[in-house]
Amino acid sequence: MKHIGIFFTFLLLISNILIAQNSKDNIDKKTEYLFDKKMYKKVIFVGENALKEEQDYFNLRYRIAISYYEFKNYRMAIHHLEKALTFNSDDPAALEYLYYAYLFAGRTNDANLLASKFPDYLKQIVNYKRKYLSNIYLEGGPSNSNNISKNGSLDIDSDTSIFGESDLNANLFYMHLGLKHDLLPQLSIYHGLSNLSISKRKTIRMNNHDTIFDYTVKQLEYYINADYQLSKGLKITPAFHFLKVNADLTNVSYDTLSYKYQYSNSALSLNNYVLSLGITKEYKLFSISAFTTYSNLNNETQWQLGATANYFPFGNLDYYSATTLAMLNVKSKGSNQGANSGTGNRESRLIFDQLFGVKVLQKLWIEGSFTIGNLANYNEKNAFIVYNIADKINFKSGFSLIYTLNSNFELSLRYQFLSRESNYLYYNNSTETTEILTNYQNNTIIGGIKWKL
Repeated sequence: MKHIGIFFTFLLLISNILIAQNSKDNIDKKTEYLFDKKMYKKVIFVGENALKEEQDYFNLRYRIAISYYEFKNYRMAIHHLEKALTFNSDDPAALEYLYYAYLFAGRTNDANLLASKFPDYLKQIVNYKRKYLSNIYLEGGPSNSNNISKNGSLDIDSDTSIFGESDLNANLFYMHLGLKHDLLPQLSIYHGLSNLSISKRKTIRMNNHDTIFDYTVKQLEYYINADYQLSKGLKITPAFHFLKVNADLTNVSYDTLSYKYQYSNSALSLNNYVLSLGITKEYKLFSISAFTTYSNLNNETQWQLGATANYFPFGNLDYYSATTLAMLNVKSKGSNQGANSGTGNRESRLIFDQLFGVKVLQKLWIEGSFTIGNLANYNEKNAFIVYNIADKINFKSGFSLIYTLNSNFELSLRYQFLSRESNYLYYNNSTETTEILTNYQNNTIIGGIKWKL
């Protein structure tokens, strides 16, 4: 009886193997037929169901991947091509398709890392060359403010005060020039210089008479980040942003002995900086980035922690969204004693940002975004953008136009609306002050051009 049981078990095992082999042959023939007839939608349907039944081999993955590729669903094509290459890592067609899928999905670092390992003939086919200087980027434009027109004529000394003082941010102009270098197949850096000029107006009002000082705050910046590809679909991005702020200021004080107001000049000089570290992991139709930053802006220290979820519902760049949630913790130094003892005021803010992008024409994309939260001393985009102007920002929104002129040039135009909050002071006496909040808006237009070498 024991031998009979073993015999029937052996027959059952052989039967299951034959059935599985027959099923695999049927699926292989069916997907091959559909693939040859370019019936890609059916290839995906049949192939995905076969994978659920634990049938997995090179040709099946390859046919599913190319079918997704034909529908321009590059991210799903990437998933299946990576799986296919686990069965045959040297297949030139799969490698070439994977390279272009990475590029068309916006995963340039993955494409470069893959192509760097290609044999020479395949590098020539895809025209892969590592360039020390891969692109040059220039952007700039004005930001117009209604702060002076809206708040410049306010009565900043009340009937009960001795004088009032306001210091208003007005228009600004911004320029940036950056370079990107591909130092290694897995490492690229971007760095650049920026210049920001902020027009300001300080007003002292005494006995209904205004003394006005127009001056300019100049900010010179240096920014650098590095993209290091740890493995396919996983990279880290450290960044550093240095901001040198200079201005010539006029100060006013009240002399209680002579009962006169005295003016003096001083120089403002601040060395601000931001350190940032981000990590990004790619998945089928989305990617997740986590980031943290530490900064010293306007004599305060800040720490940020957040995450961004990027979603590509069609597996390409025809439509995408990015949702960011960040926590900003601000610690003011206060007095010298507080700074040395580690005490000081702490403030935590929650900031939410949402971006949507859509391809509207063959070479034209439109992006729209909004941000909610107090953005004073906040930074974003791997610390590339720093909001170190002291005035509070309560809301930010805008849209961008991105146009690919050809394979070498990309043009962009961005509009941004900022709702800001300022204040002015009036002195009840020589030592007591009252702060009054005001609001104003900035409208910013930034044009950019990227030259891909």
